[in-house]
Amino acid sequence: MDKAHSMYNEVKATQLASLLLKFNGGSMDLLKCIKLLYAIEKEALNQWLRPVIYDELYSLPHGQVVSQTLDRAEYRDRPPKTYWNKYLVTKPNNTIHIYEDCGIDELSKAEIVLTKEIYEKNKQKTPEQLMNDHHNPILTPEWKNPGHSRIKTKYSDLLALLNKTQEQIEEFEADLKELANLEALTR
Repeated sequence: MDKAHSMYNEVKATQLASLLLKFNGGSMDLLKCIKLLYAIEKEALNQWLRPVIYDELYSLPHGQVVSQTLDRAEYRDRPPKTYWNKYLVTKPNNTIHIYEDCGIDELSKAEIVLTKEIYEKNKQKTPEQLMNDHHNPILTPEWKNPGHSRIKTKYSDLLALLNKTQEQIEEFEADLKELANLEALTR
């Protein structure tokens, strides 16, 4: 069971990206931002057994990504009715910029601290270095070479690679199912 798609939190994804951009002076390379957002999602799973933004995770030719967030970031025109594109814009040179401050009120203190830690650990790395990290089986064993396509990374598979027990994985899946059911009730 992988209900991330229906539970994707665009507001938190936007606030996380905006926070990364603020740490970086207001803009950042698109690829680097997506790699750091993936690192945040992965480390949240590792530390807390829950994702932050509940995005779909995929292996792409350039490494692991948070797919729904990448889709929003790649828009060149500002489509209506997307929270992301109200606050962030991707320029033709593939840099993301803050268009308007969206705040961080949806993020917990722990999520803000984690974001700062991931940024500090990777701030000197180029997008190419981060992409190479994603092709390193020791650092990113979940990445599978998709050729010219993409391969979905299930949360449960990632948790297993993070050395979580079967009991922890089953508990995570039960929690995810329960959250998805609650989400369905509020629609």
